[in-house]
Amino acid sequence: MNRPDLYQIFYVSRSLASREQVQDILMSARALNARRQVTGSLLYTGGHFAQVIEGPAATLAETMVAIAADHRHDTVRTLVKGRLAQRRHGETCLAYSEAPGANELIANLIGTRRVNTRRAQRVLDLMFQP
Repeated sequence: MNRPDLYQIFYVSRSLASREQVQDILMSARALNARRQVTGSLLYTGGHFAQVIEGPAATLAETMVAIAADHRHDTVRTLVKGRLAQRRHGETCLAYSEAPGANELIANLIGTRRVNTRRAQRVLDLMFQP
């Protein structure tokens, strides 16, 4: 079933968070996402974050404002933004994984002047396989 107001945003950022702060992020984001009908996944490399979020467009816009203002990371860069036919993450409010080996890849995505949308979508598909 095609949902007209279902969108996704995939972004990367440089982490300034300690491991304890990452756990705090997970706890608060999961509770907030459940209330706001947002699903997705967060990948932490130790030095960077990559996250995909899914939900209503207005809710995702509000979520990104809060994410951009969060002092536990910087250099937030949106790579993919658009409509979704169905949720990739089902009812999972916020899945979490660690991938220290992806640190350089994400740093390159942040530092590249222009990221090809198809390349960003491939990275998204590889990093966040359901």
